[in-house]
Amino acid sequence: MKGKMGSFVILVLVVAIMGLFALNIYQGYKYERLQAEVNEYQSTQEQWFEKNKQELTALSAYSSPQHVKEVKESMKLSNASEGQTIIIDTRSQIESDAERKE
Repeated sequence: MKGKMGSFVILVLVVAIMGLFALNIYQGYKYERLQAEVNEYQSTQEQWFEKNKQELTALSAYSSPQHVKEVKESMKLSNASEGQTIIIDTRSQIESDAERKE
C-alpha cells in the first residue's frame, strides 16, 4: 500500500511540475505578445504626437501677423476700421499644405 501511495504522490508531483512549467511558458508568450502590442501603441502615439506638433507649427505660421498681412494684401482687403473684424479662413490652405507634406 505504501509503495502505491508513494508512486501516486510522485506521479502527482511530476504532473504538477510539468503543468506549472507549461503555465510559465504560456505566461512568457503572453507577456511577449502584450509587450509587442504596447510597443505598437507607443509608436502610434509618437506618430500622432509628431503630427500634432507639425499641425500646431503650421497653425502658428498661418496665424502669424506676417501671414495675415500677406493674405490681406493678396486678397486686396482694405484696412479694417476700428470695431470691424476681418475673418480669414486658412483651414483649406493648412489642409492642402498638410496633404502635400504627406
